[in-house]
Amino acid sequence: MLRNHICMEKQTIILPYFPLSIFLFPGEDIPLHIFEPRYKQLIKDARTQGITFAIPFVIDQDIQEFGCEVRLKEVVAEKPGGRMVIVVECLSVVQILSYHNKLEGKLYAGGSIQRMPCSDPVESEELLGLIENYVDQFDKDFLSAGTKKAITRQEVMIALNLTSDDKYKFICMPDDFQKEGYLAGQLRYLGMIRKQETLLGNDFGLN
Repeated sequence: MLRNHICMEKQTIILPYFPLSIFLFPGEDIPLHIFEPRYKQLIKDARTQGITFAIPFVIDQDIQEFGCEVRLKEVVAEKPGGRMVIVVECLSVVQILSYHNKLEGKLYAGGSIQRMPCSDPVESEELLGLIENYVDQFDKDFLSAGTKKAITRQEVMIALNLTSDDKYKFICMPDDFQKEGYLAGQLRYLGMIRKQETLLGNDFGLN
């Protein structure tokens, strides 16, 4: 459930809401099908006014504490009656501070949000070692920013291609130690899967 956890020293802004069981990190995008009148209005406003909006993360029809801020990237298709297929791109992870069923004069919901930092550099030597080994052994393109001095947790999360539920679980973790331990566990598991795939491929070739 949504918790009223407000950090007063940080700036808050009001954004429209499009609640979904989707969680993105900055730079990720996803297609959406638009058919409800309130979201047709929201996308029209995004097209004409250039506004961004938040996607509060939903679990079992409940609005959760965090979500993502997105912008309209592209309208892929428009159909009779105003139905659309669009692509949105994530700009930031946000904390949901309040929820109103309708913003004034609008059909769609909205409320106060706070943008959250999520690009902190990886500090764990263990995690950095796992990343280096994985890149060397399995996928040299695992991180698009492999030549940079600092690798961020956000980059690792995106590269792991985890589910929205896993991303939300990560954001809710209380400290950096737990977050980096989680990433290390996911990377170990991925490495194990890739190693098994390699072994099965070799066995198939021998037969």
